Amino acid sequence: MKKNDVLMGKLYLIGTPLGNLDDMTFRAVETLKAVDEIYCEDTRRTSILLRHFEVQIKTLQSFHDHSPPSVLAKIKKHLLAGKSIGYVTDGGMPVISDPGFVLVRMCRDSGIPFTTIPGATASSILFSLSALPTPKYLFHGFFPRTKGEVEKTLQTISELPVAHMFYESPSRIASTLEVLNRNCPDTQVVLGRELTKLHEEVLYGTASELHLLMQETPAKQRGEFTIAIYAEPLKRKNLRRLAEKNAVNTASQLGISPQLADNSETNQLEEHFLSPEQEAEIASLIKSGLSSKDASKLLSKKFKVSRKIIYDFIIRHLT
Repeated sequence: MKKNDVLMGKLYLIGTPLGNLDDMTFRAVETLKAVDEIYCEDTRRTSILLRHFEVQIKTLQSFHDHSPPSVLAKIKKHLLAGKSIGYVTDGGMPVISDPGFVLVRMCRDSGIPFTTIPGATASSILFSLSALPTPKYLFHGFFPRTKGEVEKTLQTISELPVAHMFYESPSRIASTLEVLNRNCPDTQVVLGRELTKLHEEVLYGTASELHLLMQETPAKQRGEFTIAIYAEPLKRKNLRRLAEKNAVNTASQLGISPQLADNSETNQLEEHFLSPEQEAEIASLIKSGLSSKDASKLLSKKFKVSRKIIYDFIIRHLT
């Protein structure tokens, strides 16, 4: 990208590597070289990045969640004056559990052009490695801290048959796994530790198994974590009952009608459970492009269950 290729008076949200500098895109490097000013979460870390890619350090200033309003006003003034500005965080995409939201909102409300230069995102990286039998995931950000938020999150996991993705810090990973072990010990959990970095590790197991592993090997608690949680049909049912017992107001807080839990048709469907292997095979066929009707017909005889059970699973969980 040449200097003239950058539209003046535009904000660029630039994705940067999580750890492996080889994940930096050519477009990101060329954009950093072309913009007039660079703002970042931490000038020390961004300076290392700029030196590595031989980006001439021009105006480099910090902007984060705790920056005073005067910094945002200054950025707005420069954008309105026709300057192009690149914004990066310490790793990954701005705004995705990182600062940047107020910049985007300010540009939107002021009619200032803005765009994204895509880069690595830990949640999508772990999802691709998770081997969970679902084509969908829901990103929550960092795992909740308070009892009420945890109860609401457990309820959401029990209600939505998707992979639930969280970020967690090394100082809290042990306590988060303890919460999962206490509330849903048999639920599938995938831990991504130091993704894309030298000591990258992906751990698979139940909440109980990974909780025990972390207790026995404290060294594994080092580094940044991404968590994927998936409750299988039977375990979703048990988890939902537990969440309802712990927090009687959860359903109303989430806008879920309590009557839904007593729906006889839903309960009747949940009596017929598919194994994780069967769910994975169904998901694989749907991902390959096979229609819901054809997949139900094909697998009905193989699984020795009615087409309706398979079709209902596809409609409720894979579409």
